[in-house]
Amino acid sequence: MKKRFALLLVLALIGSLSACAGDAASADASAASDTAADGAEASPEAGAADAPESYKIALYGPMTGNNAQYGETYRAVCELLVEQVNDAGGINGVPVELEIFDDKNDPREALNVANLIVSDPDIVAAIGSQTSSPSLAAAPVFAEAGLPMLSPQASHTELTNAGETIFSLCTFSTFEGSTVVEMMLEDGYANLAVIYANDDYGVNIVEQWTSDVEAAGATVVAAETYVSGQTTDFTPLLSKIKAAGADAIYIEPSYSDAAMILAQMKQLDMDIACYGSSMLYTQAFLDIAMENAEGLQVCNYINPDSTDPTYLAISEAYEAATGNLTDVYVTNVYDCFMLICDAIAAVGTDGAAMSEWIAGVQDWPGASGPITFDETRHPIRQLYAFEVQDGQFVYVGG
Repeated sequence: MKKRFALLLVLALIGSLSACAGDAASADASAASDTAADGAEASPEAGAADAPESYKIALYGPMTGNNAQYGETYRAVCELLVEQVNDAGGINGVPVELEIFDDKNDPREALNVANLIVSDPDIVAAIGSQTSSPSLAAAPVFAEAGLPMLSPQASHTELTNAGETIFSLCTFSTFEGSTVVEMMLEDGYANLAVIYANDDYGVNIVEQWTSDVEAAGATVVAAETYVSGQTTDFTPLLSKIKAAGADAIYIEPSYSDAAMILAQMKQLDMDIACYGSSMLYTQAFLDIAMENAEGLQVCNYINPDSTDPTYLAISEAYEAATGNLTDVYVTNVYDCFMLICDAIAAVGTDGAAMSEWIAGVQDWPGASGPITFDETRHPIRQLYAFEVQDGQFVYVGG
């Protein structure tokens, strides 16, 4: 049962891509629904007289504000999956419902949202948030309530310490920072700079990045920080980096800030190698950064050569529905949503039982590859390297 429901949904997604554009569901989706109804293991709630009218899953994240592009990706994927799951017969015959909350990428808003979610007895699990700071603020509330919280992207090393119902579908931010150091050093750069947001994610990742640079015998010639959502003039910080003699820079921010930084680097004639965080692997970044992003290198958790049916199904369905590039925000929120659905199908809606089931999956068919969680409730994953060439992300290794 650990793999069956997600694999059935893959069949439904493959068989109903035209439905993403508004057509009727295909016969393949109906067949998958029949198979699910006949073959799924009954959960403790299946067939019970008091079975719920629906299983309600909460999604919270930045639906407005500077990071809204990420929140809207989460919304689009989850709404697509709600449609697909329900078209395939729901979970043991019970439909899935999505309730969406906007935390504006603000820890205070996330705390308020978390309290709203746990106060609703019909919500069985939560997906969110997009960055570490709001996720860290919300996690203790969910842990205390015993409600599973799966974050698609929060990567702070302390996140899952809040409790055993807290998961991340992303590796530690420190792992990414170390990978970027390797990329920079392998390309022959030794005088390195970094510009990063002064938040939990930025501080956490840069601490490890700096440690790895120094351990390798290279030099951090400048480390400049700013307040995301408030700083728009980066030229004073960039001028310091230029004066320090950096030959490569790690641009850690999200896509909107990074696009401004790259444009202002061009204005300052800063001809140095640029490396970015995985948050930049989005169509929105390419659209606003345009030619300023040429040559930028980033890492990401998606293998573009993957022939995995789960990845291909959600990628094709998402791109048909939205016209946007499939990125790690698509794949990770898919994994969050479907892990919750599979857990409900297997053990019902008890938070502790769901969390135990999720923590114990082995090679579960995730959209970025098979998922097995480590002892910190993070997945074991590989990073891949890309370079922006002619306005597109081009795979260069990994």
